[in-house]
Amino acid sequence: MPTLSLLPFQNTYISEWYANKNFGSQIALFVSQYLKPGDDYRSLLYFSLDKIPLTSAIEEAILELTTYRNEVSGSPINVTAHRLLNNWNQNGVTWANQPKMAETPDGVVTIFGEPPPEKLSLDITDLVQGWYDGSIPNYGLLLKGNEKNNDLVGFRSTNYEDREAWPLLHIKYTDGKLKTYAKETLVIPDPSQCAPLEASTPIPLGAKTKATFLIKNDSDCEHVRVMLQVGYCDDPLATFFDIGPWVHLKPRDYPGEAVALSTDDAAEYARVLVKGEGGETVLVWPRSYEW
Repeated sequence: MPTLSLLPFQNTYISEWYANKNFGSQIALFVSQYLKPGDDYRSLLYFSLDKIPLTSAIEEAILELTTYRNEVSGSPINVTAHRLLNNWNQNGVTWANQPKMAETPDGVVTIFGEPPPEKLSLDITDLVQGWYDGSIPNYGLLLKGNEKNNDLVGFRSTNYEDREAWPLLHIKYTDGKLKTYAKETLVIPDPSQCAPLEASTPIPLGAKTKATFLIKNDSDCEHVRVMLQVGYCDDPLATFFDIGPWVHLKPRDYPGEAVALSTDDAAEYARVLVKGEGGETVLVWPRSYEW
């Protein structure tokens, strides 16, 4: 199984105490609180996945950090990785203008008071899979520690002189098992003309094939829904069977508006059915994966 070890394109920390200061040239990445409330630190990293072949499937993604400073004094703390929801720039980001992040973490590692291992590993496989398949926009991630007590932890950044200490994202992937299809644009019909339903083009399944549809509401409507269906042929007018509930698609530009729906049911073809109030545009990126 091929493995890639990627350096971050961007990595820096931000400081609540120095809310308008940029630290893009520093050799460290800090998290947690330092001396007192209001003195919290967070770190941001961005990785490009362009080197992974387009027909691959991500099997594992581990963020490796080199620890050089540990001031955890009491109970162990969690360092959490959160997906970022906006663009940022290493040489311009500050605490005051930091990008929004998802509240629910995409990875967590526990740090104890005793000296931690020099190399710390944080599993962010689900997040990287989403970045790769397009279901999660890739704006990078934010590392956050304990912001209630003085438990500062420091890692090395790519500005540090020893390259062996730089952050790395280790990605294991399988090549050649993922088949991609062209993006499809669905426009939900006017309900005065017919039912406000539209279906995507069916894609083939097989004995060991999983179909995944990456779906995005490209309208401002709050009432768009999507459902998975399977059938026995690729004729759009043939009978297709519902295999899941209606899933809500959030409006365009709403964080997390895209969804990914998958099936490996015993059927010959799979598609998605969308409904709304009429006139909405829904974008669909079909994929199939042989397992």
